[in-house]
Amino acid sequence: MEESGFPFDMPPRRPTPRLRGISGWLSLILVIAVIAAAGTLLYQMAFHKTGISGVVVDSYTLTPVAGATVVAGELIVGTDRDGKFRLGDSVASYTVKKQGYDAAVVSVTPGADQFRISIRPNTVHGKVTSSADDSPVVGARVIAVVGSRTVSTTTTDDRGEFDITDVPDGASVSVQADDFAGDTTAVNHRTTLAFQLRPDVLTGEVQDAQGNPIAGALVAVGDSYTHTNADGSYRLKDVAQSSRAYFKAPGFAEVDKPLTPQLHLDASLSSINVKALYATALTASDPKLLDPLIDTIDKTELNAIVVDMKDSSGHVFYNSQVPLANDIKATDPILDPAALVTQLHQHQIYAIARIVVFEDPILAGARPEWAIHDSASGGLWRTWDGLAWVNAHRSEVWDYNIAIAKEAAAFGFDEIQLDYVRFPTDGNLSTADYGVPHNDETRPEAIASFLQQMYAAIAPTHAYLAADVFGLTVWETSDGQIGQNLETMVKYLDYICPMIYPSHFADGSMGFNIPNDHPYEVILWSLQNGEERIPEQKAKLRPWLQDFSLGEGIAYGPNEVKRQVDATHDAGLSGWMLWNAANVYQTTDLRPN
Repeated sequence: MEESGFPFDMPPRRPTPRLRGISGWLSLILVIAVIAAAGTLLYQMAFHKTGISGVVVDSYTLTPVAGATVVAGELIVGTDRDGKFRLGDSVASYTVKKQGYDAAVVSVTPGADQFRISIRPNTVHGKVTSSADDSPVVGARVIAVVGSRTVSTTTTDDRGEFDITDVPDGASVSVQADDFAGDTTAVNHRTTLAFQLRPDVLTGEVQDAQGNPIAGALVAVGDSYTHTNADGSYRLKDVAQSSRAYFKAPGFAEVDKPLTPQLHLDASLSSINVKALYATALTASDPKLLDPLIDTIDKTELNAIVVDMKDSSGHVFYNSQVPLANDIKATDPILDPAALVTQLHQHQIYAIARIVVFEDPILAGARPEWAIHDSASGGLWRTWDGLAWVNAHRSEVWDYNIAIAKEAAAFGFDEIQLDYVRFPTDGNLSTADYGVPHNDETRPEAIASFLQQMYAAIAPTHAYLAADVFGLTVWETSDGQIGQNLETMVKYLDYICPMIYPSHFADGSMGFNIPNDHPYEVILWSLQNGEERIPEQKAKLRPWLQDFSLGEGIAYGPNEVKRQVDATHDAGLSGWMLWNAANVYQTTDLRPN
């Protein structure tokens, strides 16, 4: 075949090789770059398709968290002992969980493949022990709170330990336990807490000098107080972190003792029979007048004195720190109470501070809104003598007198004695306006409420609390229209002091034409009647006796005073007080010291 120009059996010749030009090399480099870029992209795509890695750490300690669970849809993996994890597929977000920690939700940033996740621990472990002996407090209530909201609770085990879960950021943990003062602390960035609770229950027994239990004795620490049981035992809860405990009982001298870490105190009380004279503030401020009274007390069976700190004029006879007393210019500082008490105690004299309460013309004039008003005149109601009274229904008046009484107790007086604890008796009572219902129920209720608050204020001090009442109060079963009821008042007093002056009983009383002529019988029968009404608390009765002459009948001298004292003893009581407004006493027939 001749058309090809070559013999039929010869193969075609290969072309001769030639070097490429520069443009060819550039094309080749470009192709290689494209392939490399594509490979890198494919590699990155392959990586994201095969996983995301990370490490989980504790946000407080920054240490790895092993065993955390990482969840992304159906993908679930756990962290290893180094806190590391890897997800097998690319995800938009995932959640990290572990018991005892807040969960964390992580959003995946495009292009990122490694993450460091911090999770906050929300479980607090702790231990609660007693500060007295470091023993575990079992069954204590542990409460996690945010503000006033409770978010989690638990109790301590038999080792005093606890684990409280789901404690949010910013929480505090409170621990409460019976017989202990509670404690609270902010968690902050802690997972372990230690509490030492202070015991706050005082226990013990109160006995007399012969070892017999004293029932109804008062035990006080700080603002807390209680009374002993029939067997003399007591249990005082919520004891403040104070230094001393006070033990008191009517007919006994007060005892105070330092608290011990174990909070167990027994007390032995010695009996005391208070036999007192009354002295005005003027007498007590003048050594020429006071020293003879002290000498009389030193030489006779007398052992106490009653001194005015605030009398029926409304004056406060010392440099009071009660703001209201100074605001209304009631202070007339002729006494140094602390120095007076020191002087009396040097003579072993029982010191009693007398405070007149509701006859207070100074307070009534300075604070008319607290006074009794006259419905006829629209002004202040007044007695026939022109004296204004404060309103015993007003708690502001209570607070003022309580403040003065606490101040007197702080001076060291052994007893606070309240007088004029009643509503008025003379004057046009029909026009007296109290601003509230004033009747057989509200009158004794007001007096009792005042005494209850006064008792709560004086009980945690070393001082006893007493109140003077009319002599008729031991006979009158109602409130006598003045708010004084024996059974109601005695509950809030250590001593109740009826003023059983024979001269004050009306002719014909007790079958006597002139009761003033029968000092022994009037005192004896009155006290016996009072004892029958309060048989369990008759030790609280301590009468005022008459040492003055008044009205018709016999004049009173040493014999009449002695007859009244004998009547008090024959009634089974040993304490009494002599009243003479001029402070001149007939004591020659009293027993010597």
